[in-house]
Amino acid sequence: MSNNSSPPTLRTDRVRLAVLMAPKPGLSFEEFDRYWLDVHANIFSSIAIAKRNLLKYEQFHLDPNYDGIVAAQSLAQTKTSFRGIAIFEATSLDKIFEIFQDEEYLSVVVPDERKFFDHEKAQILAGPFVSIIDKP
Repeated sequence: MSNNSSPPTLRTDRVRLAVLMAPKPGLSFEEFDRYWLDVHANIFSSIAIAKRNLLKYEQFHLDPNYDGIVAAQSLAQTKTSFRGIAIFEATSLDKIFEIFQDEEYLSVVVPDERKFFDHEKAQILAGPFVSIIDKP
């Protein structure tokens, strides 16, 4: 049987930036998780440049109920201090970085971030992406 499908290719019309996030010291996972979803998401998504520059903003929340199941797998050997991933999607990396330099972001969003998330421990990944399996 012959396979006529072409190999997957990275998208050139969009890029993603992912921020691996750890809670601010002294904050419980539950406090971090609820604040990020219930408060910060609304603050960030309300600023004009985020509405203008982003195609998508997603939050990936780790679930402590899965810790035992994940630990039993052989996929990774270490437990991470990261408790979530913020995922930004835009037409270019420049569009995403414009947000982080914007006056409203700096005066409204950054002070809010300091309430729940440890900037010092954050890690950032950026690049093009491809969907290999994407079911509706």
